[in-house]
Amino acid sequence: MSIKILEDTGPKVANASRKELLDAIRAAGGRVIIGETVTFKQPIIDGVSSVELLKSWGADMVTINHYNVDLPMIPGLRSTEAGIEKFGSYWNVQNAKGCLPDVKLVEFYFQKQYLQYGFGRTIAEAKTLAGIPIGITLEPVAEDSDYPVARVANTESARRAVEQGANFIVIIQTPAMPEAEFAKSVAKVREGVGEKGLVKAGKMPWGSTFIDGPEKFITEGEIKLLAKSGADAIILPSPGTVPGLTVELVRAWVNVVHSCGLLAETTIGTSQEGADAEVLRRFAIDSKMTGADMFQIGDGGYSGTTLPENLMAFAMSIKGRRHTLRRMAMSPLGYDFLHK
Repeated sequence: MSIKILEDTGPKVANASRKELLDAIRAAGGRVIIGETVTFKQPIIDGVSSVELLKSWGADMVTINHYNVDLPMIPGLRSTEAGIEKFGSYWNVQNAKGCLPDVKLVEFYFQKQYLQYGFGRTIAEAKTLAGIPIGITLEPVAEDSDYPVARVANTESARRAVEQGANFIVIIQTPAMPEAEFAKSVAKVREGVGEKGLVKAGKMPWGSTFIDGPEKFITEGEIKLLAKSGADAIILPSPGTVPGLTVELVRAWVNVVHSCGLLAETTIGTSQEGADAEVLRRFAIDSKMTGADMFQIGDGGYSGTTLPENLMAFAMSIKGRRHTLRRMAMSPLGYDFLHK
């Protein structure tokens, strides 16, 4: 099935396969906007998930950070009974089930706000409401680390994430992780995702700086290793997000990515997504000049999302008013439902 990522919505695009997404992103001509949010933070507007909010301000795809396949949750949605029980049992050494308190003890409106953390809600449900592809991050850490196993970048977590609706998995290399170990994590995730979605891997600036200078941040050899390990897209920081990172330097990395047959994604993850709209417009144009295929705006604004107005300014700079307003207005049902 052929999809147009700037024009389609609903199940047609939200349930696209790996190949369908790859073809659609390439065909979009460097105009795909990716929003980002954090799963354990309350949405900035009560009663609606940040995923829905990001879509409604111009995002074509959304990345959810810290989604746990053992304890799924989508803040902004009402929790399920099973989700409440599981969350409650995690906080009780006796493994007792969680439950709803009597309204005579805890008033209804307090409960309603608390339970909008969406315990038990999955990516698939968020996709139904937003009508766009959604992915998650997994962490490339050792299996015996203290990190929750359901958040580790391995085959099982990736497989379960796809089962719960993920269209893509994002893996970011930390400064402490050797290249070979990171590549192994990417390969494990690729195995778990299969042909059901994309694997995106790369680097983001840590501590707002580069250890050995920006030109040594990522090498051609590293990009080729990630390609061999099964990555579909390479994640790179956007020009101007750290001192010394120029359009020319990022463009050179993007050229290497494209020569490997992969997609290139530039990202803002230095909390500058929370600056004013003029800054985001400059980031957008500078990023587009690198030749990248996708552009992610980070979650450093209010409560785990960028400012909606900044997302719209960023999106309009990348893909114009027509495509931005279409994304904002399109129904998550998709137009195909009219012919059923």
